[in-house]
Amino acid sequence: MAKTILRDCTITVNGVDLSNHISSVEINQEKDDVDLTAFTSAMKEHGVGLGDGTMVLNFFQDFAAASVDSVLFPAFAAGTPIPIVVRATAAAVSATNPKYTMQGLLMNYSPLAGSVGEASQTQVTFQNGDPSGIVRATS
Repeated sequence: MAKTILRDCTITVNGVDLSNHISSVEINQEKDDVDLTAFTSAMKEHGVGLGDGTMVLNFFQDFAAASVDSVLFPAFAAGTPIPIVVRATAAAVSATNPKYTMQGLLMNYSPLAGSVGEASQTQVTFQNGDPSGIVRATS
């Protein structure tokens, strides 16, 4: 069984490839646990409710044109969903290299963080902003 070691993820935010500024990525999906327990039940009964998704990206900040801040700040200010696309490797999309896409809302943005002599990094969490959620594609 092949194991994945993240070395060359490809990540685009609103159509801009920011892979060379991202140090970590996390894709999360969850569904609500709906309690369906009735009065006559001897045990709790669970149902699957609505789903949700997030994509968490850790950026090395860059204020140059077409870089981190120039992509993230307008996305935060506008408050409208933007496309986030993540692939585990730079290779073509396939069954062994799926592509995950989400229309993400940026609800919080800290454009500057760090101490003297440290790299300025900002971690952002894109919330699902579309009924289709996180879509996985293999072609």
